Amino acid sequence: MLENDGLTQSMSRVGHCIDNGPVESFQGFIKDMAKVLFAYEEAAEIIYRTYEYYIYRYPQKRFHGKTAYQVRQEALTANTPEQYPIAPNRRIERFWERIEKSKAKHQAQAQQ
Repeated sequence: MLENDGLTQSMSRVGHCIDNGPVESFQGFIKDMAKVLFAYEEAAEIIYRTYEYYIYRYPQKRFHGKTAYQVRQEALTANTPEQYPIAPNRRIERFWERIEKSKAKHQAQAQQ
């Protein structure tokens, strides 16, 4: 799929934004709390400030201490952008292993 378009890495996957991975749950928490505790305008401002901080001021280990903004700017100007491989996530791998085992079990039962 990605390879057909000459891509080697996607910036997102179902349910997760890869470049926001380290703070995804934190941002979800902030959004939920903002809905409960604040008016819409205040919630929007909190969310905006959270994204602004993450993009422009939050250096990430995965990006070798660079911010998401710095990585994006470098990628837009480079002929060959630096690669930042995603570390394997054992929790996700185990989830899909359980799904495959369950599918195989149900297929075996259906054949009997």
